[in-house]
Amino acid sequence: MGNSALGNVYALLLLLVMVIPNTTFSAPRKKVALITGGNKGIGKEIARRIGTEPDFTAIIACRDVELGRVAAEDLRENGEYACDVVVLPIPLDLTDTASIAKASQWVEEEYGGTLDVLINNAAICFNDPTLYGKVEHTPFEAQADITIKTNYFGTLAVTQSFLPQLKKSSSPRIINIASAAGRLSILRSQQLVDEFTSDALTVPQLSKMMEEFVSNVEDGTHTEKGWPNTCYGVSKVGVIALTRILARENPEMMINSVDPGYCRTDQNDNQGTVDPSKGSYTPYLLSLMEVDEEEGDDELDSGLHFYEESEMPWSYQK
Repeated sequence: MGNSALGNVYALLLLLVMVIPNTTFSAPRKKVALITGGNKGIGKEIARRIGTEPDFTAIIACRDVELGRVAAEDLRENGEYACDVVVLPIPLDLTDTASIAKASQWVEEEYGGTLDVLINNAAICFNDPTLYGKVEHTPFEAQADITIKTNYFGTLAVTQSFLPQLKKSSSPRIINIASAAGRLSILRSQQLVDEFTSDALTVPQLSKMMEEFVSNVEDGTHTEKGWPNTCYGVSKVGVIALTRILARENPEMMINSVDPGYCRTDQNDNQGTVDPSKGSYTPYLLSLMEVDEEEGDDELDSGLHFYEESEMPWSYQK
């Protein structure tokens, strides 16, 4: 190598020495996951699992910010591993569209307009007409409206509000927590089964069906029209159907529903048989799952229903 070439190399090295010390390198952006109803039960366990992933931040969203703050503090201070979890400082109530809009705006401003994972976990279930002493006795005909409004329409509203942020992610995920209570066999009408499972079903059509269920319960005609005696079950039928529609309408996203099992939570007065940590595992896996491009398979696992880490037919008949 000639003197001229050596001089050029020396000049380049000198330039690097001068530039690098004064250069600031920004840390890679962490992915952001928001979990509704994340202050307790399955939601808290999902936040725990995701928050311990080094490239994730988990956001706990719930109606009571103080309860969310306590849960986040517990996960940060008492876990086996470091947990990057924060509480949404705005109440998120699935029946309050204004609170949903404010929550979405906060995430937009705080995290640069991008959300990577949305886990729709929050729900209400009248396993007991008083919710085990939390509300006044609520007869069946009065349970339908609040259950469908919360579990179906609330999930829909949250999803629609965060969709623009999810679309900015390089690997967007939506995981809807469903239940075996929403299996197709609870429907007593083949016409209803056909309508819910139709590949041509749209969100407006689905929403109309959910409204009809509420109306039929309130006027006492639901059983003769093929509906079951479970508001929670019908709400989860709606959530699974919504998952399939959203997956169809957003082919670039991975959108799935999950049955976490009969977990011990406040929802059933801790009478469940499955630990919430176990119930949180499949939603956690779906949050992290990537497309295996090396295998040449670029098709997303989307529009599916899962139970215990495996795909489960909506009929629950393998």
